[in-house]
Amino acid sequence: MSEPFIVDAHVHTGLPGVFFAPESGPDHLLAIMDLVSIRFGVLACDHVTLHEGAQAGLPILRQVYEQSEGRLLFLGVFDPRDADAGLAALKQAADWPGFAGLKLHPSLHRVWADDPSYERAWRFAADGDLTILTHSWSVSDYNPAQRYSTPERFEGYVRQFPQVRLVLGHAGGRGSGRREAIRMANEHPNVYLDFAGDIFCYRLLETLVASVPPEKVLFGSDFPWIDPRANLSRVLLADIDDQLKRKILSDNAHAVYKIR
Repeated sequence: MSEPFIVDAHVHTGLPGVFFAPESGPDHLLAIMDLVSIRFGVLACDHVTLHEGAQAGLPILRQVYEQSEGRLLFLGVFDPRDADAGLAALKQAADWPGFAGLKLHPSLHRVWADDPSYERAWRFAADGDLTILTHSWSVSDYNPAQRYSTPERFEGYVRQFPQVRLVLGHAGGRGSGRREAIRMANEHPNVYLDFAGDIFCYRLLETLVASVPPEKVLFGSDFPWIDPRANLSRVLLADIDDQLKRKILSDNAHAVYKIR
């Protein structure tokens, strides 16, 4: 294909704050995207937005979208600890060009994914036909905060709001989290998986496409935590049909995030 067509459905910009990543800005991300034919990226919030809320971060994300000439779409974070201000900012941003949905991060905010305080975010997404991307992972001895985001904790809201598309970021992580994510993607038409991040499991792509419907899997990198080329190579080298690769790299993200 002569024109860039790939969608990286899970990226961030800005300094992560937990490790040294000097090349983490949108310009560097766009340079990598140009190098490997990535047409669009979905900003799962920058690190200002994740830590300081939608009202602080959304204007920054809008500016990044404009500077990228429409290539970096963005999600607005919902922090249940500051729901009133956050929802007001999200409602304002819902009409902005490039606004593509909501981001939840129960592990970062230390609020259980099935907490009643999230209902307002799900209802907002349902009313606006928006996609929700959430952090998801397995229970972890070395990172106990992951227990806030295990996939099954989202299931009550998935059932309550079947019209809302939920992307389980990181496909539930490893082990039991991934098994639960796969189960949910099979049992619920509105649940999808992206494999952004450091899920360095043997033959991950082959396992995922054999375990869930092919339209349920989205390519994501988790830049700047992981260089997009790392997970891109996993798709390109996977022992799967080229049509499946096309779905994972582009078609599925276009459908889930309504990218035009």
